[in-house]
Amino acid sequence: MTYEIREATLDDGDELLELWHGFTDHLSKHDDRYEHKESADDRWLQYFENQLIDSKYGTVIVAEDEASDELVGVLEARIMGNHPIFRLQDHGYINGHFVAEEHRGNGVGSALLDEVHNWFTESSKDIDFYRVDVIHGDEYSETFYETNDFEPVEHVFERSTDQEQ
Repeated sequence: MTYEIREATLDDGDELLELWHGFTDHLSKHDDRYEHKESADDRWLQYFENQLIDSKYGTVIVAEDEASDELVGVLEARIMGNHPIFRLQDHGYINGHFVAEEHRGNGVGSALLDEVHNWFTESSKDIDFYRVDVIHGDEYSETFYETNDFEPVEHVFERSTDQEQ
């Protein structure tokens, strides 16, 4: 199979919504708080159309199966500003990186990462690094990112307010 890796357009919105459902389904297997709300589809489409398309500091990159013209992978990227307290300069953040299960193992996820790497390095901002979050228990994604030269830098812990002290 061959794939075209490109930036998303407004016309991709409805098809991207299906990939977004795959992404949220994947997350909710590890934590049901990531199940989306009833109004989520409309809100996500508005976010996509108004804040990601033609954004100076964000992009959505897609993988399109050239045989079927079907979108099979997606990656959202944003540039985050300098931290007000720490020496964290402008940096990139990857969100919503997802490849349809039947297309995994064909290099689609890595091709999306290659494209976003170029996008970050060609940015008008001076980006030294970029990050991606992996939900606890998602060993597949941890292995994938480590294989693609990402290094873990922090762990996020939380505690329920329902717990007794």
